[in-house]
Amino acid sequence: MQPVYITGSSVGSSPWKLANWQSNGLQQFGFAVLTSTGGSSGTIDVTLEDPTLVYPNPNSSTPTAFAFATWGASNTFLTGFSSFSIAAYRLTISTLSSAGAKVTLVTLQSGIG
Repeated sequence: MQPVYITGSSVGSSPWKLANWQSNGLQQFGFAVLTSTGGSSGTIDVTLEDPTLVYPNPNSSTPTAFAFATWGASNTFLTGFSSFSIAAYRLTISTLSSAGAKVTLVTLQSGIG
């Protein structure tokens, strides 16, 4: 298994990162949000739609984002989920503690690597 890192230093959403759609069985993820300073907050969003648009949603040109988990203030470890599949995930920063602060989402999906 190889971790995937998404780092942000401004308010907004990162590009989508694809999950392994070809994994056997249920998808299993671990998420951790690391902050360089306290006081930042945001969400981890997931989507069931293909953000690459190879298999586009016939009703929308952008994937629908669902807030999977909320984080804030300090480093946060979120337990994995395995009861449903997702197509992709992203980091959304709502509040940044200070100029130059960084937030990193670390993701580990079983069956990758």
